Amino acid sequence: MGKKSGHPNVLLIMGDEHPVFMTGCYGHRSVRTPAIDSLARRGRIFDAAYCPSPICAPSRAAMLAGRHVHNIEVWDNASPFRSDWPTFAHSFSAAGYRTILCGKMHFVGPDQVHGFDERWTQDIYPATFEWTRSNRAATAVNDGQCIDRVLEAGKGWTPDMDYDEEVIFRTEYGLRRIARQKDRLPFMLCASFTGPHYPYRAPEKYWNLYDDGDVDLPSIPKDYANREHEYVKWLRRHGQFEKLVSDKICRMARRAILGRITMLDDYIGRILRLLHETGLDNDTIVIYTSDHGDMMGEHGLWFKNAAYEWSSRVPWIISGPGIPQGRISEATSLLDIGPTLCSLANVQPVYDVTDGRDLSDLVLAKRRGGPGVAIMENYGEGVWRGWRMIRRGNLKMTYVPGLEPELFDLAADPDEWNNLASDRRYSQARRRLEKLVLANWEPDRCDELRWQSEERRLAILKTGQATDWQKESAPVPHPLISNPGSPIDNVSKE
Repeated sequence: MGKKSGHPNVLLIMGDEHPVFMTGCYGHRSVRTPAIDSLARRGRIFDAAYCPSPICAPSRAAMLAGRHVHNIEVWDNASPFRSDWPTFAHSFSAAGYRTILCGKMHFVGPDQVHGFDERWTQDIYPATFEWTRSNRAATAVNDGQCIDRVLEAGKGWTPDMDYDEEVIFRTEYGLRRIARQKDRLPFMLCASFTGPHYPYRAPEKYWNLYDDGDVDLPSIPKDYANREHEYVKWLRRHGQFEKLVSDKICRMARRAILGRITMLDDYIGRILRLLHETGLDNDTIVIYTSDHGDMMGEHGLWFKNAAYEWSSRVPWIISGPGIPQGRISEATSLLDIGPTLCSLANVQPVYDVTDGRDLSDLVLAKRRGGPGVAIMENYGEGVWRGWRMIRRGNLKMTYVPGLEPELFDLAADPDEWNNLASDRRYSQARRRLEKLVLANWEPDRCDELRWQSEERRLAILKTGQATDWQKESAPVPHPLISNPGSPIDNVSKE
């Protein structure tokens, strides 16, 4: 059977914890990202794309299902993703595509495919409940994602880099095999790397590409503690960020992540060159994105979990046949990726209930962008009460149950220091955003559900019964690779 006409291939490339501002096409002055930038020059750049949740497993599951986190109930990095949630991988498979996952997706639970027909690697992170913490009484402290991890910043190779070496090898090998097949189905391949996720370290080759002059330090007011919202104080307790790191440590951490981003860019460049060499690029839509960002010392915070731009905004670039070049300012969400890709590939969704939007008309420049709406939720790390962030136009609100919201005008205050929630000039806009953020969302019910989920998982862990389904079953067999690989041990947790 030959390739189905009217159904382009789809290649979704994902980084992990990639701060959007540390990318050339998003304005960073010194980072070396030639592959990502070349992809951007040929296609569309989303300038206001947001993750569904500023933490890995919930964000990725929500993206695949096209549903808000509270709907799929993947609350944190140890929450199982139920098998009865259709994903856009199911839709592509049902349409006759060969659907492949190569790399990280952080599925917790026995289902390690969620609609993908093949999996060319196992995951880097455990599929278990082991990272569960109880947040009912107060925000839990995370010993694995705390200030001590930032203090380790510097030069060096870490085990998660071995995993990315496996991902690029299997991606290249698999694509070459696909390209050599005369009669083949269209494919939808997700190649998902763990870089540039911390540890804040870079191999010598990439560390030496940068020096202190390439690194900008965050601008933090002396009275920053007096400006902070209560939810940020929860986050400080969670990561033990009561004190700011020194400028020296901040530079080292940022230099390391610049190096890791260039390392990832080299992998992306290899994939794009292979597509060109094999002629697959003539009929392949290519997307680059990340599951969330990293605060990188902004507001004195590190890792993710925050509503601020460095944590919540993500790169989203799309290029391919018929896709024009240009930038899109409309607020969008990774929840929109599934509906948009289905439309661009002429694929009928198997389940048309979604919280995402079909943005194909925006991608194809058939309409001008509007203010848009993007909503993000966090129940997982650094939170006591689950909260929601909404971006509409230049305004961005973080709504925390029982507390005054946080409201920023990003056009006037891109660093998010001037909370306008009590400013009378913004009272009408505040009411409008509060109405939107509370629509179809019951925060008290959501908190109770996720606290109960934490308690059920902790009860199972106390029994000593293993929940490591990932080790019990290998990835789905497929004709390309006889040894699917194994998860990397001793990687940094979360």
